[in-house]
Amino acid sequence: MEAKDGPGQKGKFRYSLVFALVLFLLLGTTHLGVIAATGVRLFHLAPDVGPVEIWIDGRLIEQDLEFKEHTGYIDITPGQHRVICKTRDGPSTIVLNSPFPYRQDKDYTVALTGNRAGKDLELVYVIDNCPPTEGLAQVKFTNAVPENPPADLSIKFGPTLYSGLAFRTGGGCNLIPPDNYLFRLTETKSGSLIAEKKLELEAGTRYNIFATGLKKREGVEFLTLSKPNAPEEVPKIFGIERSVLQLFGAGIIASLLILVLGR
Repeated sequence: MEAKDGPGQKGKFRYSLVFALVLFLLLGTTHLGVIAATGVRLFHLAPDVGPVEIWIDGRLIEQDLEFKEHTGYIDITPGQHRVICKTRDGPSTIVLNSPFPYRQDKDYTVALTGNRAGKDLELVYVIDNCPPTEGLAQVKFTNAVPENPPADLSIKFGPTLYSGLAFRTGGGCNLIPPDNYLFRLTETKSGSLIAEKKLELEAGTRYNIFATGLKKREGVEFLTLSKPNAPEEVPKIFGIERSVLQLFGAGIIASLLILVLGR
């Protein structure tokens, strides 16, 4: 005689299926529907410009950002956003209005660069990101020195990291062993020293170096922004990677669906 399902068996299968679905959703809830934010910070690198007012998409971010000052990172959604930079001192107000398509999961430094006296002000967009590293430091450099010929950035008694960088240009990430270094900025053609700075580099840290100033006046200097950039730990639950548990949960759900539909 063929065995028949008891009155409670189908109910048990349904309860098991619901339990598996809930478990799967709990394990994957931090990944479902989450869009990685884009970080944007503003950096005032125009030597002869007084305080400026910063707006993003009509929202006031900073009212009096002085030369060599910067904001923290501001989270925005990926896509096109408009940055407005407005001078606050006389005799005439200058407004820079610049839209830019920001990419997902990237950090940006928007730098005010140029020379107000020469009517040459511009916002420059720098992608800050470097691949995470645990045992090394990372360096990115941007030349924000107006009225200066192309320059090289090197380490004293070490390699040249960037060559022939013109005003408002920069380079990619350089991996450097952690230690104390003397960074030197020199003219590409003549080799004349423009500026130098001692910097201690730590492992798992990103260093964004900007050169700014007016060589004929106050001189050129390095401004450095740093941020930890070590690899992130893989999320685990009960000592098991969450992605493995998600695959396991998906397998359980598939098996229960086959059993339920087969009956």
